[in-house]
Amino acid sequence: MKKLSVLSLCVIFAFLLLGSTASASTVRPPRWPEPAWFAQFYVQPASQPTTQPVVQPPTGQATTQNNVLTAEEQVVFDGINRERALRGLKPLTINPALVELARQKSQDMVDNGYFAHRSPVYGSAYDMMRAAGIRYNYAGENLARTSSVENAVVLFMGSSTHRSTLLNPRYSQTGIGIVRIGRQFYVTQMFIGFQ
Repeated sequence: MKKLSVLSLCVIFAFLLLGSTASASTVRPPRWPEPAWFAQFYVQPASQPTTQPVVQPPTGQATTQNNVLTAEEQVVFDGINRERALRGLKPLTINPALVELARQKSQDMVDNGYFAHRSPVYGSAYDMMRAAGIRYNYAGENLARTSSVENAVVLFMGSSTHRSTLLNPRYSQTGIGIVRIGRQFYVTQMFIGFQ
């Protein structure tokens, strides 16, 4: 009788142990939200603001190629080339046509209340480049929404997808467009390459 009760206790203990292990394996880890400052690859529904935001113009012009970039855009451009140089990559050059498209994309995100790689008006960055007659073999786009332009490069480097775009050795030209609305900067960077 004693043998039977010890055996019964062992069997019950084994079932309890297996049951708790099985239930523990079905528990899913928590899902962390995507970073709010990076656009996702899908169109987010546009929110309808109750009042029209006040868009502030850029604060100044930088002394870059033909004064193409604003001071804020120059900060991002310098930071990106600094990151590339640290890794032995060639610096990017400014393509004025890409600057205009990047500004257009940033303004479109503000005007239409979205933050994504696909515009409800213009489509993808590739669609925009083709419509503008820009030729390329390789192309890419990075987006950031941040409270300071200095932070944009930090955010790009903190995301593996954006970092790989920024450090892609196939890209040789870029355009940066920044639109400020209140305390937020919408940063669009477009890349092209010909290798």
